[in-house]
Amino acid sequence: MNHPELAERSHVHLRAVARGSAGTLLGAVVSTVAGFALVLVVTRSVSTETAGRFFTASAVFLIALAVSGLGTDTGLARFVLRTGSRGAVRALVRTASVPVVVVALAIAAVVAVVSPDARWLVWALPLAALSDLALAVIRAHALFRATVLIDRVARPGIQLLLVTLAVATAGSGAAIAAAWAAGYAASALLSLRALRRVLARPPVPLDGAGDDVAPRVFWRFTWPRAAARVAQIAIQKSDIVIVAWLLSPADAALYAVATRFVVFGQLANQAVSTVVQPRFTMILAGSGESGASGGDRALLDRVFAVTTGWSILSAWPIYLCVAAAPAGYLGWFGDGYDSAGSRAVAVVMCCGMLVAVASGPVDTLLLMTGRSGRSLANTLVALAIDVALCLVLVPRVGIAGAAVAWVVAVVVRCILATVQLRADIGLALPVRTLLGAAALPVGCILLPLGALQLAFDLAPVTWLVASGLVGAGYLAVAWRLREPLAIDLFVAGLRGHGKQVVTT
Repeated sequence: MNHPELAERSHVHLRAVARGSAGTLLGAVVSTVAGFALVLVVTRSVSTETAGRFFTASAVFLIALAVSGLGTDTGLARFVLRTGSRGAVRALVRTASVPVVVVALAIAAVVAVVSPDARWLVWALPLAALSDLALAVIRAHALFRATVLIDRVARPGIQLLLVTLAVATAGSGAAIAAAWAAGYAASALLSLRALRRVLARPPVPLDGAGDDVAPRVFWRFTWPRAAARVAQIAIQKSDIVIVAWLLSPADAALYAVATRFVVFGQLANQAVSTVVQPRFTMILAGSGESGASGGDRALLDRVFAVTTGWSILSAWPIYLCVAAAPAGYLGWFGDGYDSAGSRAVAVVMCCGMLVAVASGPVDTLLLMTGRSGRSLANTLVALAIDVALCLVLVPRVGIAGAAVAWVVAVVVRCILATVQLRADIGLALPVRTLLGAAALPVGCILLPLGALQLAFDLAPVTWLVASGLVGAGYLAVAWRLREPLAIDLFVAGLRGHGKQVVTT
């Protein structure tokens, strides 16, 4: 493949990623702001004990939801575009949906018995599982609007409204939990309606797509992802449960608040990763998924490098704002949440997320190459590290120990996936892209905001204002460097330049 052809094909894919990820990122911002506001409502309205019990129960719910999904989101992303007819897609949805519903009902019954705090919200688990499945089918068609509107805007907004009403009228933990769960009931209705519209039209298959995907083929790929998804959400949420168990619900509330900012950057990163997933499928299908084709491998390297740079540019500023002045961030949650332990947790989590974002969508690419088993192994290793270090460190150093355990687990998982991709498909690590993208937020965000923190000891309001000012400067510099940072491609995608194709 010559250079002009490579550039044109990479531009097509990157513009498509830009169109999808921009909308997804906007939805992620709305979702995260709503979630942040919900945490503020809870922490400022009820005791730390009640808040800690709610955060623990919601963490149990999300782990149970991950189990119920059985990894079908990734299986659908891999196989929907490989089918050749509407009937084959419907059959694939039936293959995925029946086990998901059965498992969700069974887990809901078990959780209601073993977790008293979670029984007030676990009734919504089957509805949440159906909602996730429906949206996964829609995303597998490379359509992302429904996920943005339903899962990123409507559900978080409904949850914020209902929890606020519950706090104002009742104020009990049970009422707060039930109100939060009701948001999933609403999202289920909206998601199933959107899925019905998508299934009414035929898919646009990849070249050489087959007419059917046998259930055994689907589940042979998907079951390792099911276990990996459970382990992944356990890494994200089990530390809250472990802190509540080893220390107290009040400490769990401190830890949950100190780590809440992670979702801001994480969702920005996921916005790119989610949209690039079907793009990896398209590129890999053109090279037989072996990485043997030099042209397709160069295309894959280019798309991976640019999207990783976009993730750094969008997520790192959030983490660096918190790392530069953690007390300013923690002060928003009220008295008692700005402690030495909470500050340590915030800084440690920032360091871990900087590494995780800079590694790029390595797990997504690993899955799209068909290595769901390796992804599972990597995640299980990370989970074992997280739990073991939590058990060792939390009793000794408090909530900061849970943050250290989480960071080590996440970094190890990223390193394993990167090494495996390099060995399997010869993925080139985009060192120049990483350094160029990372230098900008460090120079424009961390250094000036850190200097302001040292000079003025920023309070919550002044921290927010200062973050906005350095953020404005960051955007101005980024725009001047838009060509070397490939921001011009992102903007071109937003403007709809170029046609979006599904073949390579």
